[in-house]
Amino acid sequence: MKKVLSFAIVLLLITVTISACGLLAPTKATPQVEAGANTEPGLETATSTATPTADPTATSTAIPISSPTPTIAQLQLEIVQSQAWTDPDGNVRTNVLIRNPYDFPVAPVSWAGANLLDGAQKLIRSAKLYYLDGISGGNGFILPGETIAANACFTCETTPLTEKWGSVGYDSGVQDATGSWNCSSEVEATISGVSFTGDSPIFWVTGTVKNKSNAALSRIAARVIVFDQKGNLVGAAEVSADNVGPGASADINGYGIGKAPGGPVNYKVTALGVKY
Repeated sequence: MKKVLSFAIVLLLITVTISACGLLAPTKATPQVEAGANTEPGLETATSTATPTADPTATSTAIPISSPTPTIAQLQLEIVQSQAWTDPDGNVRTNVLIRNPYDFPVAPVSWAGANLLDGAQKLIRSAKLYYLDGISGGNGFILPGETIAANACFTCETTPLTEKWGSVGYDSGVQDATGSWNCSSEVEATISGVSFTGDSPIFWVTGTVKNKSNAALSRIAARVIVFDQKGNLVGAAEVSADNVGPGASADINGYGIGKAPGGPVNYKVTALGVKY
């Protein structure tokens, strides 16, 4: 009996010891994945910003979000009237009258020009406009409130068209050109003749210019805009004389581009001088 009791006590002690050892063994933790980290190799690791727990005693400071800077509207010339035609040589040409609506002089931006469109208003090709202001070499300079002509040829010195064209559109963006040229309005132009020859796109202009200022001018340009009897634009020219002294006059002879109308023509003449 005593042996049985002693064995039971020994067995109980062993069981207690094993349980205690199990309680004292370290627990292996499951590794955590860092928030925002990629678990696939080869991917760039993204940084995740955790949202902090709100503190009820903290004062919230709103950070204003600045609104985007408003886009400045592009200055635009007014398209007064235009013409487009195919001349007898198959060249597609256009003349356009443009007006400066601003109270300061302007010059065309680099991308301004004429666009030849098909019947569906899709672009066929573009061409640079030549501005007939008379002093800028065709680059364009327009005084406040002034109307001048510009022209372009879509096929001259380039490949002929392979499709039919339907109309012409104009990009008339400009920028402030204050101080670009030392020009003078103290000049005068008198036109003695405007003559078309058959159906040629070239017409001829003759006349005189006068320097009414007290300083010599490098150039005086006569700007001629030609209309038919209905007031439709049919041609435009710029004819000039160089090195005109104060109070002096000079003859001018030159040509313009247009489509001969069926009858008589009328024309409007303005003049501008410049000292280069």
